[in-house]
Amino acid sequence: MGAVAIFAAVGCERAAPEPRPDGLPESLFWGVRATQGTTYVMDLALLRTWEEELGIKCFTTQVASSVAAFPHLQSGRLHVWQSGIRDAYLANHGSAEYEDADFDIRIFFKTADVHLAFVVLPDSGIERMEDLAGRTITYTSKRAVTMTEAGTALLDFYGIGDQVRDIPNLSMREKHAALIEGRVDASLEGLPNVDVIWRDEPGARPLDLSNEATAYVQQRYPWFWGETASPDWRMYKENYRGVGPGFDYPRHAATTQVATFVDVSADEKLVYTLLETMYARFDSLLEIHPYFRDYAVDRIASETVSVPYHAGTVRYLKDVGVWTDAMEANQQRLLGELGATR
Repeated sequence: MGAVAIFAAVGCERAAPEPRPDGLPESLFWGVRATQGTTYVMDLALLRTWEEELGIKCFTTQVASSVAAFPHLQSGRLHVWQSGIRDAYLANHGSAEYEDADFDIRIFFKTADVHLAFVVLPDSGIERMEDLAGRTITYTSKRAVTMTEAGTALLDFYGIGDQVRDIPNLSMREKHAALIEGRVDASLEGLPNVDVIWRDEPGARPLDLSNEATAYVQQRYPWFWGETASPDWRMYKENYRGVGPGFDYPRHAATTQVATFVDVSADEKLVYTLLETMYARFDSLLEIHPYFRDYAVDRIASETVSVPYHAGTVRYLKDVGVWTDAMEANQQRLLGELGATR
């Protein structure tokens, strides 16, 4: 990444930096996990951009989980954290592992929509979700809780939750091997992961989900919704440039989001300026990694999020003409819900 001041600052205590004359901070800390791979490369690229353009010293800080990260956001020892939107929703509502906590986490920008469906092989004899009854599948994971939640809800909706045999906690590589070798009949997948299966089984395909099924998932877990992945999504045949055939037609899937988060107290000018700088250098970021296309300004906001956006983000998106009436209505609904839970 070049000779910039990006390094891992593990477990260090530090005083809040003094603001600069222009109102921006002297330093910026982004929480990361060592296992994030591509995401970590993209985080570093953003930090380098902000460091070069704004003169803010940018650092990565190793953080194990959202449970650890959100208190750091609240205290100011950490500025940005990326995770599934489930974590921020639960933190804001004081639910599950965040019980009795008082967080007010806001979205800095959305980074990805994650589309989930059960994937089967072409000769499996499985044509619809009900055909999974009596089969061996894999969908539960201690690490990927959202996979377990989506899979459980979908199986319950189709009335087959007690009619499948699940092999839990397989890594991605293990479950793909199990599917290809016939040790499992179906695997719950984020649809972009199907390209790995295509290397051995180009006919692998996701099962269709009904609108009613994904609505049921959303009713149980508000951080999901049902969505037919848009035609410009990278797994469609006309856009796909990988090893497999791509999908010939749209797929309705149970969808959740990954986003970067800040505390509600994050400075509005800082959030606005970081976004403004990011898009001023966006062509350069695309040259570093093609997945920055998912960060395009018209994709980082959504009317389906279950956590409010930060005020600085809203102001920026309004100024560039991306913020819609539907986004505003969802934002006000979420703010109203949070007010009722505090």
